[in-house]
Amino acid sequence: MKMVVEHQVKGYEEFTKLAESLEGSGQTIHVFFTGGKEQQTGLSWCSYCVKAEPVVYECLKYSDEESFFIHVDVGDREFWKDSNCPFRKDPRTHLVYLPTLLRWKSPQRLDGEQCSVDKLVEMLFVDEV
Repeated sequence: MKMVVEHQVKGYEEFTKLAESLEGSGQTIHVFFTGGKEQQTGLSWCSYCVKAEPVVYECLKYSDEESFFIHVDVGDREFWKDSNCPFRKDPRTHLVYLPTLLRWKSPQRLDGEQCSVDKLVEMLFVDEV
């Protein structure tokens, strides 16, 4: 049985290296950007990310079985809030909100609270370009 191949990465360099290595596969790549997890709680410092994470993982079952899912920990709040944060500057990610769920190299994306709406998340995973 084929399944979505899941990856967990931390930081910009780890993310770009993985995304670039998967690009040539011809398979769909979904990327979920969230704030880093705090050591004491194991939860993201971003409350919207905490709310969205179970929804996104539940809806992952709707994704194409031959696709990739990358969960990106963008780092701590201070790093994210910096206007020079590479995730904000990179035209491929152009992040403005956390969480963000997007289809790599596609205009399809959900930002912020949209990532907690199961129907929207399901549509992003199901809808083929």
